[in-house]
Parts: sequence; structure tokens; C-alpha cells
Amino acid sequence: MHNNFRAATVISAEPNCLLWALDRVTFRRILCDTTFARRRMYEKFLEEVPLLQTLTPYERSKIADALESQKFSAGAAIIQEGEPGYSFYLLESGEASAFKRGVDVPVKHYKKGDYFGELALLNDAPRAASVVAQTEVKVASLGKQAFQRLLGPFHGIMRRNKYVDSGVEELDPLQAS
Repeated sequence: MHNNFRAATVISAEPNCLLWALDRVTFRRILCDTTFARRRMYEKFLEEVPLLQTLTPYERSKIADALESQKFSAGAAIIQEGEPGYSFYLLESGEASAFKRGVDVPVKHYKKGDYFGELALLNDAPRAASVVAQTEVKVASLGKQAFQRLLGPFHGIMRRNKYVDSGVEELDPLQAS
């Protein structure tokens, strides 16, 4: 598929096996079409995220390429308070709530287009709260390295727009001092 020599020989373990083959052109077309459709879907979604509306289409496409989708059922923990942060999350669908230990009610509620998990990545600190899916949710996640590469420079913008200074983010242990 990559215009190289074969890396291994494959031998059937059973007689009368049925083998399906896909030529390089067809494989690449399927891969490109799928990648393009996924990118367009995420670019459209990112246009609706208030924090990211000021980005250029090129910047949004770079983020769209790095996003990974995850689904969580109602009641599932998306992140746990006190754990290290490895991802930033954008809520694609559903609803979630943030909880702090010792507080009986949610400290923040999330809906489509909201984001969470940025503080642990920006401050290299443990998670400030747990986020639990209230309904079935779909999130787009961005790993720590991709977040720092693509969104790290937006830390100042987030603070200036008071996105970081509201809700759960007020509970940031590094900001308290």
C-alpha cells in the first residue's frame, strides 16, 4: 500500500481459506474519502465551539485532524478528580456534569460545544474535578501533545475571554495561591 517491498510472507493456517484483496488505488481512495469526511465533520463542529470561533479555517482543520471520538454511557466517568490529565475534551453531543469531592451538587454542567480538561494540561496538574456523563455522550478528545502543539498558545485567549475563569476552572489548585 505504501509503494514498498512486502514486509512479511503470509501463509494460510487452514486449507480452503477465502482471501479478499484490495488494490492500492481503491484502498487509498477509501482512506482519503473517509479522512476527508471526518475532517469536514469536525471542522463544522469546531466552528460552533465559542472558544474556537476566532480560529482560521486552516487552524481548525489542523485541530480536526488530531481529534479522536469517544463515547460514554450515562453515569460513566470521563475524567476523575486527582488523576493526571492526558486529554482535552470537547462535548460533541449529550450532557455531562463536573463534581468536586465533598460537594453534593454538580459544580458545572456541560452541553454540546462545551469543553473541559484543559487545566490539567495547561498547568501540568491533576484533574481539578470529575466529569460524569449525565446522558450518553460523544466527546472529541485531543491528546496532551496535540493540545500543547495546537491549542497551547490559546491559553492567553482563554484567560482573556474568561473561559478559564468560570465554573470548574475556578477550582484550579494552582490558581488559588
